[in-house]
Amino acid sequence: MSRNRSAEETTVFAIYSTRRDAEMAREYLQEADIEAFVQADDAGGMHPQMQRPHGVKLVGLSGSAQDAYAALDAADLLPQPAEQQDAPAAAGDPADLTMSMGGVAGLLGAAAVALILLYFLLA
Repeated sequence: MSRNRSAEETTVFAIYSTRRDAEMAREYLQEADIEAFVQADDAGGMHPQMQRPHGVKLVGLSGSAQDAYAALDAADLLPQPAEQQDAPAAAGDPADLTMSMGGVAGLLGAAAVALILLYFLLA
């Protein structure tokens, strides 16, 4: 007997800080025959800096939520609570570079504005 999947509701299994972590969890669930997909508000991966503030959701059918949680917990793939994420990340992590580039870009933009103002004031 075939289940009507279009009538089932979806639920969020877990929320990760990066797409990479969510994709690893999705692949693990797929190997365990649990359907899931990744949902992120990062313009299709073009703006990875938006993954951390908004989170990357691992979504699946509500009926398989308990199985998914148990499988992710057994594989140690559940996201850590916020207080445990405050530990310093490993050096050279690409996610750290994307977050720090915002500061450099802001500094360069401010310098450009200052130079333009000086140009018009001295001209």
